Amino acid sequence: MIGQPKVVSAPCRFTVLGPPGLDCAGTRLDLGAPQQQAVLMVLLANGGSLVRIGELVDGLWGKQAPATGEAVIRTYVSRIRRLLSAHGLDSAISSQSGGYTLDPSLFALDAAEFADLLETARHERANGDLTAAVKLLEQALGLWTGSALAGVPGEAAERERFRLERLRLIATQESLRLRLEQGEHAEVAAEVPLLIQLNRLEESLYEIYLLALYRSGRRAEALEVYRMVYDLLGKELGAGPGPRLRAIHDKILRADADHDDELSDDELMPVLGDERPAARPSEEPQALPEPAGATPERPPAWQFVGRGAERAAFQDLLKKSRGERVALLFVHGPAGIGKSALLGELADDATAAGRRVWRLHASAIAEARERPERLERLERLTEQLSGVSGPVLLIDSFEELGDLEPWLREEHLRRLPGDAVVVVAGRTGPSAAWLTDPAWSGTILTRCLGTLTATESTALLEAHGVDPGLRRSVVDFAAGHPFALSLAAEVGRNMSATGQPSRRDAVRHVVDNVLARLAGDVPTKPHRWALHVCAHARHTTEGLLDAVLPGGRAAELFDWLRAQPYVEIAADGLDVNGVLREALDDHLRWRDPVGYERMHRRIRDYVMGELLRDARDPHACVTVMRTIRHLRRRGGVMGRYVSLVGEEDLRSVGATPADHDELVTMAREIHGEFTAASVRFWLGRQPEAFSLLRCRRSNRLRAFMSWLTLRTPDRQELEADPVVGDVWHDVRRRMTMPPGAHIAVARHLICPAFDAKPSPVTDVFQARMTRGWLHEPGLAASYLVVANRQLWRPLMEYLGQYELERGRAEHPYAIFGHDWLADPPEEWRDHHLDEELWADRGLNLFLRQDPSGADDRRDADFAAAMVRDA
Repeated sequence: MIGQPKVVSAPCRFTVLGPPGLDCAGTRLDLGAPQQQAVLMVLLANGGSLVRIGELVDGLWGKQAPATGEAVIRTYVSRIRRLLSAHGLDSAISSQSGGYTLDPSLFALDAAEFADLLETARHERANGDLTAAVKLLEQALGLWTGSALAGVPGEAAERERFRLERLRLIATQESLRLRLEQGEHAEVAAEVPLLIQLNRLEESLYEIYLLALYRSGRRAEALEVYRMVYDLLGKELGAGPGPRLRAIHDKILRADADHDDELSDDELMPVLGDERPAARPSEEPQALPEPAGATPERPPAWQFVGRGAERAAFQDLLKKSRGERVALLFVHGPAGIGKSALLGELADDATAAGRRVWRLHASAIAEARERPERLERLERLTEQLSGVSGPVLLIDSFEELGDLEPWLREEHLRRLPGDAVVVVAGRTGPSAAWLTDPAWSGTILTRCLGTLTATESTALLEAHGVDPGLRRSVVDFAAGHPFALSLAAEVGRNMSATGQPSRRDAVRHVVDNVLARLAGDVPTKPHRWALHVCAHARHTTEGLLDAVLPGGRAAELFDWLRAQPYVEIAADGLDVNGVLREALDDHLRWRDPVGYERMHRRIRDYVMGELLRDARDPHACVTVMRTIRHLRRRGGVMGRYVSLVGEEDLRSVGATPADHDELVTMAREIHGEFTAASVRFWLGRQPEAFSLLRCRRSNRLRAFMSWLTLRTPDRQELEADPVVGDVWHDVRRRMTMPPGAHIAVARHLICPAFDAKPSPVTDVFQARMTRGWLHEPGLAASYLVVANRQLWRPLMEYLGQYELERGRAEHPYAIFGHDWLADPPEEWRDHHLDEELWADRGLNLFLRQDPSGADDRRDADFAAAMVRDA
């Protein structure tokens, strides 16, 4: 973590308590693009420890890592090295074992200085020197120049930013407490409200505020603040004030004139550094949602989480908006993602920066039926803003303004003062008319709100009082969506206080409210079915809709889905956001199990039929395998054998005589001479059986496989390849070959990683084999030859592939086979149908096995309710 290295002196100094920077000999260096800064910050946070390239990729992109992620990381590290080398720091970053290490002894670090000052202040406080402690804390807080790691992207930076900002808040509170002890009651009472605006669910700030007010002789105000925070916590967290705040309130009520006797520091104020864990700022709907089916007139209250990048962008606009044109920030995302909550935080940020803020909810304008009345309301707002310096206008639910958008773009917003900042929040981003309008060119900044990170979600559940044993399951279910996270958190938090019927109702309440909030009204039944198809399939195309929902409306339904704010457009089709996907799927399983099974069968038939049969390009093969994996996600082992992310820049080609030596060499390097000799033999015997995967750009050979076609035993083949002898021995034992039938053998699967882990390359191999199993005419039996039996055996068992007994020939391979005469493809496809449809795994949304192995009966009861009702 940044802050751990303790450096006495160094010629170069990193600053992370604000926008990141590096000063060397009085020169401030340019650290490059934000993503390059993120890589440097991860190395700095782990100063002295090895950081593997995979950790850097995850820290920067998370699950959205591109296929070229590792190459990009290496490029960034190379640039950072050149930057440091130019200032005599050639050895700052060392490479080892697929990762990098940053030497912390070469740099000073403001976060380390901050931590040292904070520790020293606590030592002085323990020794009774309050004045020295206050000065040290002021010096420590003076190191901050803005939000920690401002502008640095990535999950790793967000985690470190949260940690540092939390330390800053703790240091600020410790300083305020010390000043209270020194008698600065009125001064502290004047400063705390601003901190509360920025951290409105931080109970310890209210403790300080109540003490400061009371000791300043403002007892009535202190009691009023307590009533306000009591309502706030009840409304947003579904909980009352903590014991320390209640104790202060009780003693204020009972205190006589000698209040110091009643409110002693030793009894009511924690020791420096002994801060209770507080809720991370979050962004979720109110903890106690309205009954199912109710439609609130305004968005529920939210507790704020994250959104550091959006707030940093807004801060930049506040600093730069002193020109002649209005600065405009578009914030967009689906319902319940936290747009309104973010606007509330931006309003606080603008107020803290000394700006006057106007917040307009579009529904307040849209409720006027006539257009002239709506225009009149907006004109009045324009008049209010016209004489104000640097006004900030926040417009919520922008999509409700409808026909007024052209007028707003072309007239209304252009008349605002040139130093104004406008933030527009809506379900969709700016239209093409905004982006192509010369008057707004260069002034529009767009931000799409995504889901919360797992760290943010977990911190929010902690604030809700959800048991630790349930948090991971709730996080998994909610998929980072604030609204769903809040509802699920409330179910989990109240489980211990509710009876079984209430639990069942709560589960349905979660699913129903997620659907009502996120999906809203759906025009017709076919549209609803299209939405369910999109939620159930991995990606939805127009062809899939046509296959699953016959009726000739596939194009219309596809266009409707594409226009919905909760539907993402991916390279392979349309995708529904995570938590809505699960809610739609569980809802249909509960309401219409027959329709759910029919839909699943049709999707699977289309994927394993038309899509798989036509998949020849490597990208199409990878897509099909990931889709099959998705359809079988509720059970089995497919998830362990199909890659999740990453794309390979590959093309598939056949083998030519010019390729033979290269294939033999690769086989020898990976599996030795036995395999190399087999490859050379079969290249001469069946060259058409070989499929090569080469890089599109470099033409480098990445992998190859062979799919041999055998009709009768051949003496030359048996002598040249002992594996084929074992295959024919098994055929003779099991079946009589029908006239015209043949067997297929996936004889060579040559890939450096095939026997280690799944990858897009192994996905291509699996797609080729599965296509042969299901669609190759005249196939009587198939066989698969692998080197790593232990790795692939669970998948073979799941797929109904039996292992052959060892024959007389000596070879290092395991052979798995399938008799397609005894178990034909149409029956084989249905082997795991019940598991695909009804396995409990997808329904135990709030059940997670305790790592210690302890049995949590309460969790099990709740999971049982989920299974019965969903």
